[in-house]
Amino acid sequence: MEVAIVTDSTADLEVDILEKHDITMIPLQVTINDREYLDMVELKPEEFLAELEDAEQMPTTSQPPLGKFIEVYEELATEYDYIISIHISGAMSGTVKTANTASNMVEGAKIEVIDSQTVTIPLGVIVTEVARAAQQGQSMEDLLDLITRLKEQVTIYFTVDELDYLEKGGRIGKATAFLGNLLKIRPLLTIEDSEIAPCKKIRGQRRLYKYFLKLAGQNRTSGSNNLIILYGQYQDKAQTLREQLTARYDWDTVQAKRFGSVVGAHIGPTPYGMIIW
Repeated sequence: MEVAIVTDSTADLEVDILEKHDITMIPLQVTINDREYLDMVELKPEEFLAELEDAEQMPTTSQPPLGKFIEVYEELATEYDYIISIHISGAMSGTVKTANTASNMVEGAKIEVIDSQTVTIPLGVIVTEVARAAQQGQSMEDLLDLITRLKEQVTIYFTVDELDYLEKGGRIGKATAFLGNLLKIRPLLTIEDSEIAPCKKIRGQRRLYKYFLKLAGQNRTSGSNNLIILYGQYQDKAQTLREQLTARYDWDTVQAKRFGSVVGAHIGPTPYGMIIW
């Protein structure tokens, strides 16, 4: 049995990872400074963040067209027995809905469309691990079970210096509780129930790092523990967080990854945080 893995560009996966694990990526579109780009194809994260500094208007994003999903599914169906298509949370984008519509329009193809209920690096972790398992020949049932487990295991916590992008972009979710004066207040956010949600208001940078450490300890298990540091334009605070987390705890793997253009369009350039799985 051959299983194809499909995702979208909000998984923020690099080209070498896509190629290594035979993952098909369908790009969303980003519009910034009156120019349109295919995310992660025509516009890399570092290029987007550079343009964002000079942008006079909020960047916008749009989901892939229905025809692109149909085209990808039809092509993969000629080579694979099954297709698993894993996408950005349906509460954040209509991408997964479009994927579902396309899957019902491709005759003879066995397609499972999955709402990851998350976005950016956590989505990338889920997609990569499922693709790796598919390459090892795991059954469709086992792959779907793995997705369910990973959705529960992969956690993200992050902070931003301001919430303007989230508010104007309409992706703030339950984090509206943090709107207002953020002077000296550091909002700690997570993704919960498919949307961005408040975790805690913390006064002061030093206390924020301590709370990151506390959350890391709470989310570690007796098995394998993996850490990814998420960052945007500014790496200094993210690097400090990495140093403190690696000094306090042992990790099986430690990586640092920059979030992509679609996420950056809605949360701005300032976020940093951690993903544990």
